[in-house]
Amino acid sequence: MHCFGASYYSVCCSLATTILTYADANLLGSTEMSLICRLSLDSLCFRFKKRDSATILADIIKSLVGSPKGKRKTNIMQSANLSTDMVNKYLDLLLRNGYVILDDGYMYKPTDRGLRFLRNLETEYIRLRNRV
Repeated sequence: MHCFGASYYSVCCSLATTILTYADANLLGSTEMSLICRLSLDSLCFRFKKRDSATILADIIKSLVGSPKGKRKTNIMQSANLSTDMVNKYLDLLLRNGYVILDDGYMYKPTDRGLRFLRNLETEYIRLRNRV
């Protein structure tokens, strides 16, 4: 769904620092400053928008796809970037609806139904994105 990683965050932080440095040194005119600030703020705002439930569910299932043995809850939290409360809430929802299974009491694995759900979400996301 969203494919921004730590490098994107680093670039945005670096850009913001550079802008503030140039602004302090009065090396940018007001027009240039306004344009650069607007572009960097748009980028930063886009990066930190809250995810909706469908995106979070997809992120959890995607984190499980590359792991044939499954993943522990802690690994899912890290790869989907969720708090303990949030991962518990969403894993419970996924388990109750048959999108993931709990194997050996602590390893989560996606089911065929969960993989179909993920494919459908990604297909709809692409369709909506092409309309904008």
